[in-house]
Amino acid sequence: MLVKIDDTNLLFNSVKMSVSNLVTEGVVDGQNKGLFKSLKEKKGIILIKSTKRNVFCTLLDTDEKKVKTSCSLRVPSYENEYNERENLYTRGLLLGNLIGNKAVELGYTEFMIFLGSGINKGRRGVLRGLSKKKGIKITFLSLSTRSPHNGCRPVKVRRKKFRTKPKVSR
Repeated sequence: MLVKIDDTNLLFNSVKMSVSNLVTEGVVDGQNKGLFKSLKEKKGIILIKSTKRNVFCTLLDTDEKKVKTSCSLRVPSYENEYNERENLYTRGLLLGNLIGNKAVELGYTEFMIFLGSGINKGRRGVLRGLSKKKGIKITFLSLSTRSPHNGCRPVKVRRKKFRTKPKVSR
């Protein structure tokens, strides 16, 4: 980022300038307040990986250091009214709410979301749970599921044995 203040270029300045140095020197005033405000907001990265029966969420900071990890098995139990099979979408929704609460507690406001491997309804639930949370802004959404170029080679078809002699029944 290139900032020009009082004909001095901070990028090529010999003294390393941090946000705290800028504030103490009184550089941030008037038109440059927006710069300080944008630097103050905490940004995070959420990686979502889904398997057949589970969804994993990992919260990383911008330096790509792991902050929080959670899976859909840790979500609070919900009322299974008709005793149906485990609903992955509902568990994903609860996981999205849970990871959203934890992120807001830690002070994160903006997120980049990377949807990793696996296709199921659980990761759609996580996205919905995160987007409904107040105080959370999703800035980037990336889908990295692999799609087949032309698919795998099909299995060799088994040949049936042809009978040349008629079957004699007694």
